[in-house]
Amino acid sequence: MTRILNRLTNLVLLELGILSMLSLMADSFGCRVGTSFWIWMGLACALLWIAGSFRKGILVGMPLSAVLLYAAYRFYGAKPWEEAQDLIDRISGAFYTHITHPGGEYPYANAVNSHALILLFLGFLLGAYLVSALTSKNLRIALSMLETVPIFAACVIVNGQVPAVSALGMLLFWFLLVLTGPGFFPEGSAGRTMLCVILPLLLVLGGLLMLHRPEDYVYSEYDRELSQRFQNYTHWFDLLTGRSSEAEARVTDPDHPGETTLPRSRYQSAWDSEDNSMSLDHDYDYDSAELRVMQVRAETSGRIYLRTKSYGDYAGTGWLPAEELSSGSSLPFTAFAVSLSPLGVPRELEVRTLVDLDTLCLPYYAAVSSGSDVYVSSDQQINYKISYIDYTASFENLTLPADAANSESVYQTHAHRVYTRLPDDTRSAALAICQNAGLRADDPNIIPALASYVQNIGEYDLNVSSYPSDDYAIYFLTQSRRGYCIHYATAAAVLYRSLGIPARVTEGFVAETRAGQLTDVLARDAHAWVEVYLDGVGWIPVEVTHQSGFATIEIPPTPTMAPSPTPDASNIEPVSEGQYDEQALQPDPGADSSETAPSGGASSTGESDSTWKEILIAPALILALFLWYWLARARFLSQVNHANARKAVLACWRYARRAAAFGGEMPQIIVDTAEKVAFSPHMIRKDELAQCREALQTLIDTVYPQLHLFNKFRFRVLRGMR
Repeated sequence: MTRILNRLTNLVLLELGILSMLSLMADSFGCRVGTSFWIWMGLACALLWIAGSFRKGILVGMPLSAVLLYAAYRFYGAKPWEEAQDLIDRISGAFYTHITHPGGEYPYANAVNSHALILLFLGFLLGAYLVSALTSKNLRIALSMLETVPIFAACVIVNGQVPAVSALGMLLFWFLLVLTGPGFFPEGSAGRTMLCVILPLLLVLGGLLMLHRPEDYVYSEYDRELSQRFQNYTHWFDLLTGRSSEAEARVTDPDHPGETTLPRSRYQSAWDSEDNSMSLDHDYDYDSAELRVMQVRAETSGRIYLRTKSYGDYAGTGWLPAEELSSGSSLPFTAFAVSLSPLGVPRELEVRTLVDLDTLCLPYYAAVSSGSDVYVSSDQQINYKISYIDYTASFENLTLPADAANSESVYQTHAHRVYTRLPDDTRSAALAICQNAGLRADDPNIIPALASYVQNIGEYDLNVSSYPSDDYAIYFLTQSRRGYCIHYATAAAVLYRSLGIPARVTEGFVAETRAGQLTDVLARDAHAWVEVYLDGVGWIPVEVTHQSGFATIEIPPTPTMAPSPTPDASNIEPVSEGQYDEQALQPDPGADSSETAPSGGASSTGESDSTWKEILIAPALILALFLWYWLARARFLSQVNHANARKAVLACWRYARRAAAFGGEMPQIIVDTAEKVAFSPHMIRKDELAQCREALQTLIDTVYPQLHLFNKFRFRVLRGMR
């Protein structure tokens, strides 16, 4: 039984290590594999284990492995050499754009649709080495690390923040590798130790993944800074080895954007014209569809709209920039409104542009403006971070701060005057269409109703030719009924305007993000949609394109807004940042830190060695929990006591939200100060920061005693908040 357990331990480690490494490589270099690949790879690892774990296993395992690889070759019907060339091209491109020429553009070949066969061959070679390392009697850990650590490090350099499942698999592999000892002995105790550890460990990890799914993770500023710092090490290494100059190798800090020496092309969407207008008669540009425009890193997974500019003067065959109000921009209004809602969640988006863009790419709802009402100039910024409010709830009963409400009332008149203009013939035809469709301006659901009407009126087609008309909106709605996003957006904006609802066409990009990871945004992700103006709130996006692959942004009935006054914080003077009184948040003196692993000499018998390790398991788990608590507590204190007052306030806000989730009430002083940080450039006063920290400590002291035992464990040990 002991021999079987020990050999099965190596099988588990082999499967865990190889599958985790290949998953990490496929994700880092954009390799495409199907579900069947993991079955093939699992079988190959099992055959390699047979070949390396039994005295005559090689006589069985290796011939069966050859049969398996040939069967996979016939199954996929691919050419391994072409897949190998494309894989090398992807690896070269990844290191070119991340290390040697960060931000540069690499012409990927994209020669194959799948890399399953070449990754299977590569996994077989890696598995053959790893099974030899795992069966070593003296250098088991060292030889295994020699293969896995460099591959993991290379993927982290490319990926920045690796996928949670792959990272968890690698960490679990290393943990179990160290736990089962530096040498493989068939009569040793590694198997029983593995059995005692892996089952409860898998149950704990499975429970944690069910409670906190990877796609819902929110990465903090510290996580992203640590990832960026790790990537910067590769550039310092290039400088030391003389492979690149300092100007070429440096990474632009998103907080301090600068220029780059790399050649960058100027990006222009397929429907933009040189005279700063949007033309509706351009054909779709397939040639530039795969151009990498930027990379974005979001805190959450999902779809995010990035606006660049809007057009408000309908010219029949295109759009021109609308007349702007000289008194300021309306772009931040909606962000101000949703920021006052408890349902709005502050987020941050990192953008790394790979081509020259004249405008910033702004997520909804970001309180950013540069004087223009239709776009925010990039000012040659290449890398930058944008704070915004993630808000998907109703716009009912939203209000603006007092100073913003005054500006909005002035702009509201301008919006109804400028953004409802239409040629007389177009207005008459559009009103007739609305009447026939039963679309009325007094319908409280007119915004979503009209969007649904336009979405379902025609067929989505990228191959439409120029319309034989000088009024594209009416021609699309009545005759062609074929087009893509700019045609749908144009038709919807015209119908909204005919009913007296201010509307304009907005262009930008739609990105499918993965939490904490860089996502490529290509030219084919360019998109156009409609923005309608809600009185008392501001511009809101409306998706009107049919079968475009984009989810509709649900717009509730148009609310009646009555702005409510809020304190004016514009005259608060900046002060120097203070230090936090750490006594209020220090660990309890009575915290038990005396649990340590017992020491003792190893016996020459298998039973004694097994007993020693089994006795060690319980203290080791206690020690692991204590280390978890220590790290969580240290992180809590370091973030709340951050030298940067603005980051300290945001840390107080995050931890207050976590504490409030256990049944407490979110302190208003923390909410107000965090909103000031997110939407104001003013410095934070010492007394404001101290009040936030005091409110956080009061919340913690109020919530913790009321919790039952399990939640106290979560609150204190896992969260580190007490």
